[in-house]
Amino acid sequence: MRNIAKQSILPLSIAALLVAGPTRGSAESAAFPNQRINFFVGFAAGGFADTIGRIVAARLGERLGQNVVVQNLEGGGGIRATRRVLTTPADGYTVLVTTTSLAINESLVPDRGYAASQLEALALPISAPESLSASTKGSIKNIADLVTEAKAGKVYMGSAGIGSGSHIAAEYFFKVLAKAPVKHIPFPGGAPAMMGLLSGDVNVLAATATGNISRAVNSGDTIGLAIAASERSPILPKVPTFAEAGYPGMSASSWVGFFAPAGTPEPVLVKLNSEINALLKEPEIAKRIETSGLQTTVRNRGDSAKLFAADIKNWSTMVQAVGIPKQ
Repeated sequence: MRNIAKQSILPLSIAALLVAGPTRGSAESAAFPNQRINFFVGFAAGGFADTIGRIVAARLGERLGQNVVVQNLEGGGGIRATRRVLTTPADGYTVLVTTTSLAINESLVPDRGYAASQLEALALPISAPESLSASTKGSIKNIADLVTEAKAGKVYMGSAGIGSGSHIAAEYFFKVLAKAPVKHIPFPGGAPAMMGLLSGDVNVLAATATGNISRAVNSGDTIGLAIAASERSPILPKVPTFAEAGYPGMSASSWVGFFAPAGTPEPVLVKLNSEINALLKEPEIAKRIETSGLQTTVRNRGDSAKLFAADIKNWSTMVQAVGIPKQ
């Protein structure tokens, strides 16, 4: 009887473990979220990523019934925030909000302390094309003027910093397509770079074509030269694409994306993806995004991961082509 009892108990214990494991994990995913979610933004308040991060955080918290708290950890082109997020449990309660710099840093900053494979792309729904603008105080009125002035060594180009998407895209245009290198003047952010253009410290600005650019161009404070997109921007209707200006090989955009540590349960990732996509389509929020000059593209988890992987390769190609020293 003792042997029979042992034999009957063992299978029941194994069966109980097999059932309990998946059920517990599934229950945790189904209950998500049941506590506060933290958004770590890799850039300063008021920037591209911060603005979108806060719009999403406020509405996502309402939709999920939990607070979503935004914290800014600027530094290293998003590297500081990425490192911080990767120290947290892979449970969906800590989200990285960053930009295309995450893909760029894969090739530009070899010693950043992490790899892209340690992150899961939740959603990459917001983007805007790169652009070039000129000061009204000079003789540059269009792309042809720009190239002429660049070849004469008279172009001083400002950007939000070395290694930013705007900087790399502009360097690719000048060095590879126009074959007219310029003097790059990096600023500590987009706002200071715009001030540099308005004051005449630089005569050209490389920047993502968002609301700040459209306001400056449409008011006549700066001259829009071109955007790196397949068609004109609704907020910059008079600014031609690079293709229209004679450079069809110029296409580049920056995005804002949401990421979680690798190993986060797939049901949690899918839920966050669907909620973020849904709230960005709400009329009030969609209008705010549109008037900022940003494009919303609904992508599921798989498409977001594919875009991120493709961008890593694309930006690596540009970094190598323009010869930017690794940081």
